[in-house]
Amino acid sequence: MTRRAAIDIGTNSVRLLVADIDGDAVVRPVDRRLTITRLGEALHAGGLLTSDAAGRTAAVVEDYVARARRLGVSQPVVAATYAVRAARNPELLLDRLGVPVRVLDGEEEAALGFRGAVAGLRDLDPAAPVLVLDVGGGSVELSWGTARQGIEGSRSLPVGCVVMTHRMFAHDPPDAGEVAALEGVLAASLDPVLRPLRAAPRLVGVGGTVTTLAAMAQRLVPYDPDRVHGFGVTAAEVDRLLAEMRAMPLAERRQVPGLQPERADVIIAGTLVVRYVLASLGRDVITASETDLLWALVAGAPAR
Repeated sequence: MTRRAAIDIGTNSVRLLVADIDGDAVVRPVDRRLTITRLGEALHAGGLLTSDAAGRTAAVVEDYVARARRLGVSQPVVAATYAVRAARNPELLLDRLGVPVRVLDGEEEAALGFRGAVAGLRDLDPAAPVLVLDVGGGSVELSWGTARQGIEGSRSLPVGCVVMTHRMFAHDPPDAGEVAALEGVLAASLDPVLRPLRAAPRLVGVGGTVTTLAAMAQRLVPYDPDRVHGFGVTAAEVDRLLAEMRAMPLAERRQVPGLQPERADVIIAGTLVVRYVLASLGRDVITASETDLLWALVAGAPAR
């Protein structure tokens, strides 16, 4: 058995997983951390990272690297996703980091998310098609395949909850016209990908939006990953939570049980993505998974 660690630098947050590994399987998570740094907060306005966002993010990465080393992992895997690959000035962050960073392209991000999700859900029929939805801060990944055969295809689309919130919403909560405009963007982006996938019987969701919805549905305080993992969030519950959040100003949303206060400003856009995918596929439930890209990275799975 070996101990490994991975750090995921996302558009909205930085995450750490330290785990004990047997072969390529995670046996026991040792430490899990998440800090919202909002690296991609200004990408919508010119494609540039800001110095403040890069500084916040670099500080958290440095802390997580030190934490991994204290737990016995001298060289954690560090990967970055949409904000770094889309920014015109990624060096603003990368030059501040004292560790190598693997910048994932959209296909790699989707493939790793798929592998992590199917590895952690023990009730999956290994031969049944699975569609994995990852709603990130900058992008949305869709990946499909089976647990037995692996990934068959994937798409990465720049409609993540942070980017869409800043680009599409001028009011908080967003008004009906802004919601309709975002739904139009989602239709143009997602429908061509979703149309041929309607036969996939199982929809699995990874990433902060889906796991947060699972926590909100259960009113979890504090957050409990064991109760979130494998929880089925129904379409009716997504509709209910969305309606409640759209009736609340930001200050009230920050008090909702199960919703991390720092995520409250972008959760509506993320929930609209989840609702759109459920409706487009005609699904009644999405299964939340705590095992995702980070899980695959720490297990050492290849990107493709």
